[in-house]
Amino acid sequence: MSAPVAVITGAAKGIGRAYALGLADAGYAVVVADIADPTPVVAEVEAAGGTALGVAVDVSDQASADAMAQATLRAFGRIDALVNNAAIFSSIRKKPFHELTVEEWDAVFAVNVRGSWLCACAVAPAMKERRYGKIVNVSSMTVPSGIPFFLHYVSSKAAIVGLTRALARELGEWNISVNTVSPDYIPHDPDYAGRQPEMAELMARQRAFKRDQVPEDMVGTVLYLVGRGSDFVTGQNIFVNGGRLF
Repeated sequence: MSAPVAVITGAAKGIGRAYALGLADAGYAVVVADIADPTPVVAEVEAAGGTALGVAVDVSDQASADAMAQATLRAFGRIDALVNNAAIFSSIRKKPFHELTVEEWDAVFAVNVRGSWLCACAVAPAMKERRYGKIVNVSSMTVPSGIPFFLHYVSSKAAIVGLTRALARELGEWNISVNTVSPDYIPHDPDYAGRQPEMAELMARQRAFKRDQVPEDMVGTVLYLVGRGSDFVTGQNIFVNGGRLF
């Protein structure tokens, strides 16, 4: 039996890279899909003995998302899981809601919300054909926390929770699970972390586990949601935050 295949968007660095390495280590053939160069992560996976395919994708563009799915099917013949990880966050600068421009708002929603929808649309036919699949969307702990000065980002990640619930209803007929994970603040981008160095320490103090959250902390939950052990779990939003918020 061939290895299960997982498509991971935004997988060229940071949390997406951790997903790609973690799923490959668990036996998945991984598609490292990103607007940035996926080659280094593909090389990491292959150096560790795993199977990976690099695909350039702009998730906000329908043709690009469709091409990603078709490239996956040509290479592996199946799509078992989609991890909708691609998002705009690290480049965002804090500002009051009334100072946001329409262009800033639309850019965040184009990737964070439209991108998740388009990628789900792209992989759904292959999943429906096999009557099986797993879609994992990524929200954020900024939503239940109501973090200020990121209104476009927080709103986009709140939309992901609704998207997950409605899509779970639509795809359940084909045994396709759709769930959300909500990570807390993960200071993996040095440029972003350097702009607000107090954030990591503040979050760590509020957690039951008094430490920074790292990308690898997300891998176990995503592995569960793309695996057979979660076959009767759908429409859920799982907090992965070290006990900062219950």
